[in-house]
Amino acid sequence: MGILASIALLAIPAAAQLPSNASLRGAYYVRYLGVLTDPADSAVSFSGTITFDGNGGFTVTGQGASAAASNQSLTFLTSGTYDVLSSGSLNMSNPFDPATSDQTHLYGGLGSNGAIVASSTDTLYCDLFVAIPAATGASSATLSGTYQVASLEFLNADFTQTRDTFFSMSADGKGSLGNVTVKGTAQNLGSAAAVQTSTSASYTVTANGTGTLTLPAPSGQSAANTLLSGNKVLYVSSDGSFFIAGSTSGYDMIIGAKAAPGGALSGIYFTAYLQNYAAGTSYDGIYSTQGAVNELSPQNTEFAHQRTNPDGYASYDFTFSDTFSFAADGTASYSDSFYAVCAGGNIAIGAGNSTTYQLVLYLKAPAMSGSGVFLSPQGIVNAANNAPFTAQVAPGEMVTLYGTGLTTQTTTASYLPFPTTLGGVQVTMAPGTSAAVAVPICAVSPTQISVVVPFNVPTDGTFLTFQVNDNGATSNQALVYSGNTSPGVFTEPPGGVGNGAILHADYSPVSSASPAKAGETVQIFLTGLGVVNSTVAAGAAGPSSPLATVVNPVDAYIDGTAATVAYQGLAPTLGGLYQLNVTIPSGLSTGNQPLEISTYDGDNIQATIPIGK
Repeated sequence: MGILASIALLAIPAAAQLPSNASLRGAYYVRYLGVLTDPADSAVSFSGTITFDGNGGFTVTGQGASAAASNQSLTFLTSGTYDVLSSGSLNMSNPFDPATSDQTHLYGGLGSNGAIVASSTDTLYCDLFVAIPAATGASSATLSGTYQVASLEFLNADFTQTRDTFFSMSADGKGSLGNVTVKGTAQNLGSAAAVQTSTSASYTVTANGTGTLTLPAPSGQSAANTLLSGNKVLYVSSDGSFFIAGSTSGYDMIIGAKAAPGGALSGIYFTAYLQNYAAGTSYDGIYSTQGAVNELSPQNTEFAHQRTNPDGYASYDFTFSDTFSFAADGTASYSDSFYAVCAGGNIAIGAGNSTTYQLVLYLKAPAMSGSGVFLSPQGIVNAANNAPFTAQVAPGEMVTLYGTGLTTQTTTASYLPFPTTLGGVQVTMAPGTSAAVAVPICAVSPTQISVVVPFNVPTDGTFLTFQVNDNGATSNQALVYSGNTSPGVFTEPPGGVGNGAILHADYSPVSSASPAKAGETVQIFLTGLGVVNSTVAAGAAGPSSPLATVVNPVDAYIDGTAATVAYQGLAPTLGGLYQLNVTIPSGLSTGNQPLEISTYDGDNIQATIPIGK
């Protein structure tokens, strides 16, 4: 089938100096909204200033609210630490978790506009953190023109009173917003679409970018039935393209960005959201995520990774692909959400629709470039599905490294086990603080190298450090997070979108012309299923007797219907590949149906499988 040929190139942007701790320096204005999920769900919020020292430390001042506190005042830590990776990824201690032992962390990214988006996944907090650099020389004129706006609020800290909005407003550069038409939904209004008018709305902006946003309550509406109103602390970016706001004593967050009619998303973005599904719905509960997406334009295809933190359950990696296009006014409307592309394509914001309540932010990631042998820190991806670099990397996973000047040759390994030197190229990987080791290489070219991760690497979220050596010339180092699994199905054609690399029992390809049928067992080829129950070298042929089965159980679903997994392990006689033997359930619709592969800490919905009668 030539599965190695299904390792496909995705665009990685190029530009300036790589990010580091020094990239984060000075005062940032912060809006934080979250939920402490234990022992009972309680809302928290914060507005204030975090000052980064450019060397991994920060201090905090401001005011917050906590529904769990007797006086409703949030206790927060006044200092903490942070780390900016060369990819622009950020992790920092969460100052809004006052526990000094087992300190939680915010994970996210530093946008190309200097703003930050993050969330405390893998913790007891479901939250959204947004920060923008303090401005200089700002004024009311800084906020001028049409803005797309989204908000999320837990009214009176009551999650059954959740409401969100998505609307546009126009600032006149003098402090007036005119009459603002606010559109949104509220749980106590039956989650039905509502439209309210805030008359004579206004704003102020001081020289440092701080100010107020005043949205008078709509006439004739009770406070419980109002979508959005009040006096909000306002923080505006230096160029006026972006603002955040919220109440000093309430549990809300407002995000606004300059409208971009006719705009599109392109390249890599850091993302995060906070979400509360209405009680009684299929996904009833609170969630938060952080991760990254790679937007391919003009295909309007999105490759996405979300580290998902569900209230009451362990966090897991969710990877998927989707189409994501915008109307002429720069907005997109779906059954469960609204989005807008903003600020010339550098920002996207989103809010929920109907029973989905959420607030979403995309920030364009810093561009990557370097001289000589350059490994893009944003270019380490799952070789099968091209899940972005923020996704965890698992033992035994085949990953593709993108960059420039990686080698002068283009060649593929022609024997097993895969060699650790190919065309004069070596790739080393340092697991955690351990010494670097050379890893098996499948294929090399000037812009991409595909390798297999050893089975003995850490799986606890610590870093794996990659570096390329081309005949003695070494690249920069690039870091990714480790994890137990990172499932991805190879596709035909290659690239992670389309029908999976799947065979019938007679080894002929499953295709639209020869679809899978109920009751038959097919072979699915994939990567990222983690450690196996026998001693096998990474990149060696999978054993036939005994078979090497995976330690972490795998589930498969076709169009949401569970399929029986008869075998889950390394593909016998093949190198660097896993195989699932899956029996097709009855009752499926015909045509190309979504294929979901799920483990306890990873879920991928990307490839499709043709189903026939």
